[in-house]
Amino acid sequence: MIDLLRDNKEFSLKVYKFIGYRFKKLERRIQLLLFKDTKTRLKEFIKELAEEFGYENRVTKDTIIRHPYTQKELATLIGTSRPTLNVLLHELQTDGFLRFTRKEITLLKSFVS
Repeated sequence: MIDLLRDNKEFSLKVYKFIGYRFKKLERRIQLLLFKDTKTRLKEFIKELAEEFGYENRVTKDTIIRHPYTQKELATLIGTSRPTLNVLLHELQTDGFLRFTRKEITLLKSFVS
């Protein structure tokens, strides 16, 4: 691997960029866990999910996120319990920011803007 990185400058640059991106993402998540409340952590994490797994519905302009996580895994990733996550998701749904099912979260236009 080291020889490949040394011999191929373009490949090594892409690897370093990828590693740097992952470090920035990890640093951002740590800052969220340390300094933000649970609702803010959830909103920021949903925005990250939208970047990774989301696509825009052409008709409604809502963002649809088909994610691979269970509620327990989502709760663990943002540092809260599953019941608290469920309460927060229901609050955001009641406020008209999103709709959610087991494997899909739909961000309404009001959440994105």
